[in-house]
Amino acid sequence: YLFLGDYVDRGKLSIETITLLFAYKYKYPLNFFLLRGNHEASSVNRLYGFYDECKRRFSIKLWRTFCDVFNCLPICALIEEKIFCMHGGLSPELKSFEQIRRIMRPTDVPDS
Repeated sequence: YLFLGDYVDRGKLSIETITLLFAYKYKYPLNFFLLRGNHEASSVNRLYGFYDECKRRFSIKLWRTFCDVFNCLPICALIEEKIFCMHGGLSPELKSFEQIRRIMRPTDVPDS
């Protein structure tokens, strides 16, 4: 299974949703894959509700911990060297798949 991102900011149960997905990834590490969407960037999920949900229900520290994990998620996947998968788009400055492979993680999404 390959999920393409935007696991949070989709309602009142974002914490439960992402926690369940992480649990599945832990239980099925070879068959369950999570890519990073734009809502897994702290600058986005802070504005669209995930930050507020974490702060209201638990703590800002929990939000920061989730953001630290999001910064480790891959941004794309290549299936059988044929199918290129990602949430949305990538920077036009990235011209080859090798450039994408060299992106060091953890990394935050640049603002511009």
